[in-house]
Amino acid sequence: MRAPLPPDEPGRLAALHDAQVLDTGPEEDFDDIALLASQICGTPVGLVSLVDRDRQWLKAKVGTELVGMPRDLSFCAHTITSHDLLEVPDARQDDRFADNPGIESLGIRFYAGAPVVLDGTYAVGTVCVLDREPRVLTTAQRRALRSLARHASVQLELRRYARHAGEIADRMRQVDRMKDTFLATVSHELRTPLSTIRGYLEMLLEDDFDAETSRRFLSVMSRNSDRLLRLIDELLMVAKMTEDRIQLDLAEVDLADLAHQAVTACRALAEHRGVKLRDRTAHPVPARGDAKRLAQVLNHLLVNAIKFTQPDGEITVDSIAEGEPELLITDTGVGIAAEELPHVFDRFYRCTAAEVMAAQGPGLGLAIVKSIVDAHHGSVHLESEPGEGTSVRLTLPR
Repeated sequence: MRAPLPPDEPGRLAALHDAQVLDTGPEEDFDDIALLASQICGTPVGLVSLVDRDRQWLKAKVGTELVGMPRDLSFCAHTITSHDLLEVPDARQDDRFADNPGIESLGIRFYAGAPVVLDGTYAVGTVCVLDREPRVLTTAQRRALRSLARHASVQLELRRYARHAGEIADRMRQVDRMKDTFLATVSHELRTPLSTIRGYLEMLLEDDFDAETSRRFLSVMSRNSDRLLRLIDELLMVAKMTEDRIQLDLAEVDLADLAHQAVTACRALAEHRGVKLRDRTAHPVPARGDAKRLAQVLNHLLVNAIKFTQPDGEITVDSIAEGEPELLITDTGVGIAAEELPHVFDRFYRCTAAEVMAAQGPGLGLAIVKSIVDAHHGSVHLESEPGEGTSVRLTLPR
């Protein structure tokens, strides 16, 4: 008879797979558990068994060459339905196992197994013993089998905690590197326009220039002042993101109209870089949002696309009004490598292309985009292929 599924089978499988022990090589700690189970219970076979979706796999074994078996034939599949030890004195006399082919092919008559439990909740496997003769365990043997199962649980938990600790340490090192890069980048981003402004001011103060030259100098100073203000605005936005207090002024908006305004604002930059910028948002796309914040999102996305699209490239903005309101920004730029995609929305992250192309910015734009969209309970998804371009899909609730 096939064993019933445990109460939370998806959670159980998730805990098992998170342990990352399936199909790994022999380990002395688990081999010792299987050996002790066999010796204490006086049986020829001792196992540390893990029950996957469709199979039982043996992490450790004594007295058999088996590596696993289908879950339908597994005694342990019955054990993991509870946290209690399961003992089958004579499988031929038990309705659950009398027609199990393993009884004849493997000669199994006796089985006893204690569940290996993770997180105090999920029975992912067993420490079990088998014999070719009917028998009954003593109270002391049952207690020892339960103790060995707890020991196996601890071994799995320790491996999982060690792996997670390693991942956290790696993440902390990455954060430290990002912090150092951020400080260096922000220092550069602040110093460059400030140095430019200071240089032009010194020239204006020291010499008498004609009106046209003075206006040209002042125009350069104005552009660099705007660059400083944008950087300060981004840093203030990041501070608000950290404190989870982005304030939205919600109202009915037309995403298509906001996209048209953003395209108009970015067209001069696109033309300067020789990039075609096409607005194909022909119909209204009604949504509810903060027009100022959404304009900020679209500006970040378009400027990003322009920065990373080569001359003679193309950027298109499309809209979808059916279902949830959506905008799709597609470019033919340099693209992003697959391993970098999971990090593009991280604060201070600058992809390889940004470093190679010496693109301005401290790596805050996409992080700000995601925070604003999240505050709207919307979503932003990015797909990219190196050398082919990038598509960003922005979706908002209607």
